[in-house]
Amino acid sequence: MPIAAHIADRTTTWDKVEILEEHAHSQSKCYPTLAGGVAVLGGAAWTLGNFVEIVPVNTITEDFDIHYVSIEDLDAVDTYEIKLYVETTLISCVRVTKSANQDSTTQVPVQTPVLAANSQIQAKVATSGGGDTATIALHYHVY
Repeated sequence: MPIAAHIADRTTTWDKVEILEEHAHSQSKCYPTLAGGVAVLGGAAWTLGNFVEIVPVNTITEDFDIHYVSIEDLDAVDTYEIKLYVETTLISCVRVTKSANQDSTTQVPVQTPVLAANSQIQAKVATSGGGDTATIALHYHVY
């Protein structure tokens, strides 16, 4: 997994304080921006669907980490497990449920490692009923 080199090489206590400062106070961004989220289709019941590209390679040009998965739509009443990958390496997983009495929009906190600039982010979805779609976007911070 392409972990940000400038983070991995910073080993002193002062380096770590600077990284935490950047983490806590860098600008929050979203992807996609000024556009709808990306639809990710699940496979059969509790089977992950295919990889779907959320952030293309060379799009986020600074080291970054992901803080939230924005659920824009869940197309069925079901339980959804959403997995995020840098290229094909798993970096985070969230689970959400849509009931008949609620809409499906929410912000789900996640934690990922600091990822290298220009990394591709993909997602897969599985649902208890199978074949359902989650439309998502990401909120991230740069370093």
